[in-house]
Amino acid sequence: MGTKEPLSRILIFGANGHIGGPAAAAIRRDAPAVSLRLVTHQAASAETLRGKFPEAEVVVSNYLDLPGLIEAFDGVDGAFVVTPDFLDEETAMTNIVAAARHHNELRHLVRLVADPIGMTIERVPATLKTSFGGGTAVQHLRAKHILDRSGLPVTYINNAAYFMDNFLTWFADPIQRSRKLVVPRNRRMGFLDPTDTGECAAAILLSESAGHIGQIYHLDNGHDVMRFDEVAELASKTLGEKIEFDGTDEGFEQHCGDAVRAYYGRPDAVEYYLAYFQFDQDNETVWRKSDIVQFLIGRAAKTLERWFAENREAVLGLVPAGR
Repeated sequence: MGTKEPLSRILIFGANGHIGGPAAAAIRRDAPAVSLRLVTHQAASAETLRGKFPEAEVVVSNYLDLPGLIEAFDGVDGAFVVTPDFLDEETAMTNIVAAARHHNELRHLVRLVADPIGMTIERVPATLKTSFGGGTAVQHLRAKHILDRSGLPVTYINNAAYFMDNFLTWFADPIQRSRKLVVPRNRRMGFLDPTDTGECAAAILLSESAGHIGQIYHLDNGHDVMRFDEVAELASKTLGEKIEFDGTDEGFEQHCGDAVRAYYGRPDAVEYYLAYFQFDQDNETVWRKSDIVQFLIGRAAKTLERWFAENREAVLGLVPAGR
């Protein structure tokens, strides 16, 4: 398996977010001697990052800014890459590869993806390949293809689950307004706290085992694989208020349609996501329970029940999310 020399400077993308932030915090906690360089694509967010991580270097760049990425990778021997939905991944990862090769100092890159286990581009339905430029169904598969060909020392962490904080974003409005969990296609799904995802990235980068390089780890919390009507039952029990389940397309249109179209600025956004939810349902058999997160971070991953209990007021809309 071999060993890896400890990294000295790690580049973190998305450190203002719900995954990159916990990754940066875990590195600061567990390896304070490691230098952090944090990337934000918004100059206005730079001061916020400096406030959160006063000892870190903060740079402003984005995945489509090759000169900025070349500067960001200067002197870096480790990196964590997490990208937003609907990014042009072909351009973005081509730029990441070029920036890393420019300096030839990178010894480990961890890349977050989120696909059904074993998925390939060939198996993605044609409608999802073309709508929204391919969107979430294919963007990470495209990114992996480019990174695989690059020869860079990459480890993939595949979030084989829904993020728990979707209940504060995607699913929030119907819960808060109508006490309904509105999710078309009552499918099986795993769930994972994004903090645990970020800590997995940090642990892999800080590990001195070279065995991580070239691997893909499918992350789940080892506990929760359930259908969404079961999630509504769990939420009702844990939150102390009845949460009904609505798995109909009509319910999604009624409760979420205007918000989804406004957020993405596309009149066909609802249709896209109904097709994506069907894609999820068609692949519902691949989700599983494993001990991979506990193996990587040395503690049990957070359960959905515990997450609901810790975030009760925010989920129910009694306080704003994040407070």
